[in-house]
Amino acid sequence: MPLAIKSIEPGSLADDAGIKAGESIVELNGIDIRDFLDLEFYASDYKLDFVLKDNAGTERKLTIYRESARPLGITPFEYRHRNCNNHCIFCFIDQMPPGMRRTLYAKDDDYIFSFVFGNYITLTNLLEADLSRICEQHISPLYVSLHSTDNILRQKLIRSAKPQDAMQILRRLAGCGISFHTQIVCVPGYNDKEELKRSIGDLMDPALNVDSIGVVPVGLTKYRKGLCELKTFDSATAAETLDIIATLREQYDSDIIFAADEFYSLAGRDVPLGDYYLDYPQIENGIGMLRCTQLNFNKRKRSFLKELRKSDSNYTFVCSQSAERWIRHIVESLAKRLPDRRLELQVIRNDFFGEHVTVAGLITAEDITGQLKPAPDTTIVLPACIFNHEGYTLDGKTIGDLCTVMKRDILVVDPLWEDWQRHG
Repeated sequence: MPLAIKSIEPGSLADDAGIKAGESIVELNGIDIRDFLDLEFYASDYKLDFVLKDNAGTERKLTIYRESARPLGITPFEYRHRNCNNHCIFCFIDQMPPGMRRTLYAKDDDYIFSFVFGNYITLTNLLEADLSRICEQHISPLYVSLHSTDNILRQKLIRSAKPQDAMQILRRLAGCGISFHTQIVCVPGYNDKEELKRSIGDLMDPALNVDSIGVVPVGLTKYRKGLCELKTFDSATAAETLDIIATLREQYDSDIIFAADEFYSLAGRDVPLGDYYLDYPQIENGIGMLRCTQLNFNKRKRSFLKELRKSDSNYTFVCSQSAERWIRHIVESLAKRLPDRRLELQVIRNDFFGEHVTVAGLITAEDITGQLKPAPDTTIVLPACIFNHEGYTLDGKTIGDLCTVMKRDILVVDPLWEDWQRHG
C-alpha cells in the first residue's frame, strides 16, 4: 500500500521538488515504500527516483538529488502498529479496570516499534517477509519478550494463537547480524528458579547476539477477575532470584544479566553500583533506574537546591513504595542543606491498582489526592513518570488539575533527576 504524505517541510528538498501533502509514495528507486522506516532506509541514497500518486489515482515521476545539509522534508501519516494477538497470563493491560483512556488498552507487538522505541515484542506475528526485511535493513537491536527458551513453557505463558519457535527465530536473525535485548517476566511457579537458570543459560550462547537479559517480576493488580491465579514475589523469593542472577553472572562471567530494581526493593537490598548496569540498556524496563536516579541527583544536587530556594515554601516529596528507601535518602540529604525548611516524604500506596503494584509510573492522581494532605505552605514534588507525554496521569488528570485540587504549587521532577519544572 503506498505511503501517504501528511506534510512537507517548507524549504526542504521535497518542497523544492514539488511533492505535495496528500500525495502518496508508490515507489522509491523501484522499491515499494510501506512505512516511515522504509522511507528513511531507502531515502538515504544520493539519487531518489519517486513514483507518486495523487488522490485521483494519477501517477507521476520525479527525481531528487540528496544534499547532506538539507532535509528531505517528507512526513508520512502516523504509522499504524501491529496489535498483540497473544493472551499472556500476566498481561498488565488485561488487568486494567474499565473506563480508562482508550489508548491505555492498546497492545502493540510490532518489530518496528521495537526498533524505534524499544518496545518489547514476542516474535509470534512475524511473517517470512518481516524476517527478510529485518535482515535486509538491519533493523537492530530488537527488544524481545522471551520469558522462557522452552517452547512449551513459553506457550503456557503467552498463549499465542500461532506458537513459534522463538529460539529458532533468534538464531536466524542473529545470523544476519541482528542483536537483541531480552526480557523475562518472571512468574513464581512457572519460569522462576530452575527454569530461569535454564533460560538464561540458553541465552548465553554467543551466536545469539544477546546484548542484555532483563529479569522483571510479574506485576499483578486487583483486577484479575476471570484470569488465572498467579503468585507474586515476596522478600524471600525476590532474594532467591537475586542470588540466582548473581550466581549466573559469575558462572558465565557475564555482565549482561540484570534484575529489575523491584527485586532489590522487595528483598531489602541495595541496588548495585553504576558500573554494574553498563550503559543502562534496560532502564525503561525498571532496571538500573534507582541507581541512575541516585547518581544523577548527586550531579544535580546543587542546581536542585537552588530551585528549592526560589520559594519560601516547605516541600513534600511524593514517591512509590518500591522507591521509598532511595528517595528518603535523597530527601534527608536535601534537608541537611535546607535547615530552615521542612522537607517531608510521602509514600503513596497504590489503592487504585492494588497492594502488589508499587512502582511510581503506575501512581494515579486519585491516590495522590486521596492520601496526600500537605500543609498550606507546602510545595508538592512529584515524579514526572506519573504523567504521560501528553501530561496526563493514568486516570486522566493533568498537572493543572492536581494544582487546582490540592491548592498547592507542584514541582515535577524527572525520575532520573535530569530536569524539573514548577507549576502552580
